[in-house]
Amino acid sequence: MRLYICTTAQQDKGILFLNQVDRKLNLLILFTLLLSIISLFIAQMDSPLLLSPILTNILDFIILIVLVTEVLLEFKLATYKTIYIRKNIFSLLFVGIFILLFIYNKIIMFSSSSPGNNGNAMAILIIRNIFLLLKVLSRFKKLTSLLESIHTHPAQTIFMSFLLVILGGTLLLMMPFTAVNGNGLPFLDALFTSTSAVCVTGLIVVDTATYFSIWGKIIILILIQIGGLGIMILSYFTVFILRRSMSVENKVLISYMLSDDDMSSIAKTMKSIITITFTIEGIGALILFIGFLKNTSMDIGTNIFFSIFHAVSAFCNAGFALFSDSLMQFSNNILVLGIIAILIIAGGISFSVITNLKSLFSYQFKRLKGNTSLAITKLSLNTKIVLFLSTVLIIIGTFLFYGLEHGRVLKSMDVSSQFLAAFFQSVTLRTAGFNSIDFGNLAPSILIVMLIFMFIGAASGSTAGGIKVNTVAVLASAVKSAWKNEKEVLLLKQVIPSELVLKAFLILLFGVMAVITGTFLLTLTENAPLENIIFEVVSAFGTVGLSTGLTPHLSSPGRFMIIFLMFIGRLGPLTLLAATSTGNKKGNIMYPQADIPIG
Repeated sequence: MRLYICTTAQQDKGILFLNQVDRKLNLLILFTLLLSIISLFIAQMDSPLLLSPILTNILDFIILIVLVTEVLLEFKLATYKTIYIRKNIFSLLFVGIFILLFIYNKIIMFSSSSPGNNGNAMAILIIRNIFLLLKVLSRFKKLTSLLESIHTHPAQTIFMSFLLVILGGTLLLMMPFTAVNGNGLPFLDALFTSTSAVCVTGLIVVDTATYFSIWGKIIILILIQIGGLGIMILSYFTVFILRRSMSVENKVLISYMLSDDDMSSIAKTMKSIITITFTIEGIGALILFIGFLKNTSMDIGTNIFFSIFHAVSAFCNAGFALFSDSLMQFSNNILVLGIIAILIIAGGISFSVITNLKSLFSYQFKRLKGNTSLAITKLSLNTKIVLFLSTVLIIIGTFLFYGLEHGRVLKSMDVSSQFLAAFFQSVTLRTAGFNSIDFGNLAPSILIVMLIFMFIGAASGSTAGGIKVNTVAVLASAVKSAWKNEKEVLLLKQVIPSELVLKAFLILLFGVMAVITGTFLLTLTENAPLENIIFEVVSAFGTVGLSTGLTPHLSSPGRFMIIFLMFIGRLGPLTLLAATSTGNKKGNIMYPQADIPIG
């Protein structure tokens, strides 16, 4: 009996050890893949002083060492060496091919008398793409277990999905066929554009209208749609198309993404979201087609594509335009600006509000037809808050913009066009990033107003950024309750949990710190007026996409900073903190209370 217990314990320890080793090997594989992607990007960078080849060679040797180390470790830990070789024959063949291609690559690189030769450079680029393809194909099965462990954590899944889509978009935008000149974007510009599209921001370092080919524009359109809806929503929608069941983990993930605690009707909600999205975008594209037809000389095919692109960009609050002046040429066109404003509002009030309104209209319509046996459907607290604050902010923004700029930037327009421009900018400055007037000549006073509106953003669970109007409502209620010395935080006669209030203040603090840190770092790297830098930072964090003209002139460190701000602004503070959290490992420990004087 004693011998049996000892053997079982040893087996458990052995299994635990092998599992730990397996996890470390998976991390090693993921690290190798990331290195190979970075190496591929650096190989295509336009870098002076031979910096790019040096970095590429260093990464190549690191990748080779990591791969060989991994194989040797697996072989050493294998109990039966012959069985290991048979089961991993393709993996071992890959390593052999990798080493041969590695040697061939270095022979070409070091023996070439003309490093700048285009033929050799293209050959090296093709070989490097073969490296990446072989690595992905041979490691895909082993990476599955690692990705599944990430999948069980909703915040980490969202984080990784956005990151992978951005990297994939970057690689595509670096390809020659995406640009009119046939060169493709340099790495940093491609990363910036891909991040801006996936994070539905709209900041650009090259002119989208003139730089990209039709394929480049289609890639940007797809990235915008993925970023607006979320890669996981689109992925799980295909599950329903294929009529497959959805696991509890997937339902938790979707409810997390939609900021909806009710998982009982997730499938119905997702179908409704996809249907509503494509319906709204389709109607918007149809109206834009009519508007563009009357005001441009585009052919029918181009008009159709432009209509679809701008409808998707508006509803997803992306702000990308296929006109070099954004929408300035339509400053007097109420049809074009009006429908784009409606699309922006629809995308900015969140999917939960749209589905709640849809349910309410459906309930009222059925009641009018005489069906009185239906369960009562009302506007939720969230819907009331979002609709009320969105309306108030749009109205206030319109009158402030008109009042501060009617004698300046809007001076050359008639009164109706001035109010149209003021209304459109009030709508777009919180979420989208389109502009129908020149932002380079705005007064500092209106820039301050715009900073506040961009920082607030739109609704939680929408395609927009910022700290969200829902957060502002909770913060205002908390301040009001503290001012009146009330024990509970009340919002429209409903109690707000203390945990929700703490999260709201955490989001505010995170947003303020992100803006302050980003502004400080950009003042070190950029030679630009402080107001332009602050505007750029808040626009990036709020994923708004408006700019005073600084974006194309940012330095490389400055662009990396804006990329980071766009990324964290799209994910949101809570998702980012949850994704990087290690959890509470201290257990239920009671600590003594502290009494600290404040104020």
